[in-house]
Amino acid sequence: MKKLLATSAIAIVALSGAASAQSVLERVLGQIDNATNLASVNGTFANIAENIGNGSAVTVYIDGEENVISQDEYEAGLQDAIDTAVAALPAAELAIIAGGMPDAADYGDLTIAENQTAYNNAVTAYNAAVSAQQTAISGATTTYEGLYTADLIEVSGLQGIDGSINNTLDGINGATQEAIASIDVSAIEWNMPTFDFGDMATTALGAVNTGDITLGVNSAVDEASTSTTNAISAVINQLGGSADTGAIVLNVASNMTGVNGSINNVMEQVNGSIGNLSTTALGAVNTGTIVSGVDAAVAGIVGSTSGGSNGQ
Repeated sequence: MKKLLATSAIAIVALSGAASAQSVLERVLGQIDNATNLASVNGTFANIAENIGNGSAVTVYIDGEENVISQDEYEAGLQDAIDTAVAALPAAELAIIAGGMPDAADYGDLTIAENQTAYNNAVTAYNAAVSAQQTAISGATTTYEGLYTADLIEVSGLQGIDGSINNTLDGINGATQEAIASIDVSAIEWNMPTFDFGDMATTALGAVNTGDITLGVNSAVDEASTSTTNAISAVINQLGGSADTGAIVLNVASNMTGVNGSINNVMEQVNGSIGNLSTTALGAVNTGTIVSGVDAAVAGIVGSTSGGSNGQ
């Protein structure tokens, strides 16, 4: 099983720290807010593929020493406590419980007084043993539960993207589980079913970004003229290329949830074959580009205007 978690690629601004429920853009803007070493931002350009995933509540248990255990660990510990308490019962009571409820047929004709008395005594002993067992279980449960306090915590990303393939085959049924023997039959042969699977392929993608960001320039033209003179002043600044033209540019693929692209096959008591297996699980893929330069922008400006120009 392949799982890829929290993969991201960011241009210009790099983020670190634990994943949160905020989007990538929200976290970027939060980090640059009121930053003294950055110029005023006059442009935000984002090309984002993002998958945060749903959070879910998980029950945990905390003891008096602030140790935290999971639901499975809690249930396993409770079962161990119950097994220990039951095992501590007297051997005679355990034997009675293991024997089960007495069968009246084992005591012959219950119309005979002594057989009826023996049967009644056996039932009384069985009920007493079962009552002692239940008391031991109840006491162990109460004691163990008193050691822990249940609490709910929210875990993000558990309900992720599931592209898995699961096949379970069990050739055992009621007929094959039953052993039959008689004076005429010494062995029974059962033909196991046959299952032949073909090829299996699965692909699970968390977030994919193949977009492009192309930045141009900031330009300003001032012109003053009279009847005999003409003065023109032109300024071109590349976006993000100078102190007073700051810009944030992000090309991001971000995945903050589980991605499961596994293939699981379980075959028991069957004959069969499986073809080729192929699985792909990708948390986040970013193949986008960011282009920033005067050359690209000037080509666009020249191509969209008529007449000639001479610029530097």
